[in-house]
Amino acid sequence: MSEAFNPSQFMEVLRSLRAAVPVEPDESLSAGLSKQQSMGLLHEIREAIGNLERLAEAVDPIRPPPKVLYPTDPKAAGELIAKLVEDLDPVSLEGVGEFYGSGVYAIYYGGDFAAYRAIRGSRCPIYVGKADPKFPEAPTPRAQGPQLSRRLAEHARSIGLAQNLDVTDFSCRFLVIQSGYQAAAEDHLINAYQPVWNKTCVGIGKHGDAARRERSAWDILHPGRPWASKQTSRSGQTPNVVRQEIERHFLRLCEDERDRWVGILDQEWARTCLRQ
Repeated sequence: MSEAFNPSQFMEVLRSLRAAVPVEPDESLSAGLSKQQSMGLLHEIREAIGNLERLAEAVDPIRPPPKVLYPTDPKAAGELIAKLVEDLDPVSLEGVGEFYGSGVYAIYYGGDFAAYRAIRGSRCPIYVGKADPKFPEAPTPRAQGPQLSRRLAEHARSIGLAQNLDVTDFSCRFLVIQSGYQAAAEDHLINAYQPVWNKTCVGIGKHGDAARRERSAWDILHPGRPWASKQTSRSGQTPNVVRQEIERHFLRLCEDERDRWVGILDQEWARTCLRQ
């Protein structure tokens, strides 16, 4: 059992430590040390610094804030951007039109395709993506180019070609953002919602390039893109196999974080799932 903390005694230890530490240390301090001794001393110093920082937080009468925003931190910026996207009113995917800018977007499904019953008309996007600027450091939406609107139009065309989907059943939210932050926002939204077209039924973002000849799960379940009809599934997937994987995907979400998904997935589906 550790001894009780004695503030007065510890103050004396700290004064002794401050007196022993050189005010302006330089490289000559390690001249007589072996590499092993230097590494051992470095480890002890860093461990002591960590312990002192934790002690300082414990004795400070003023508590730290519950959350701090550092706008230059990509992870924090991604979370902030994602929340701004979620607050936007959804618009029809086929009616977006062309505009300047790159950024992030989320696509939502409201149709009656049975495999997507869990997300029909829900807060959970079926797909999340980003559009990079035309030039990596483009300073304005015009300099970024119409990348975001063209990406959404591309998805609308793919969905329109699918034999068992109706593009009018899809809506989207999107936001033009400063170059360099689109990936962080996309990552946050994907981690938060685990969209099925990002995680299980993948492939809507394929462009039909010759180097990727395997038919995607998306094209297997939603045939119609002409170039995909010339591809085959090397893994032997069939529409039924993809449907089963989608079902397992949604069931897994409910099993992992049961209460959270009641407010995100289709309410009736989620409650039925949780009763099973």
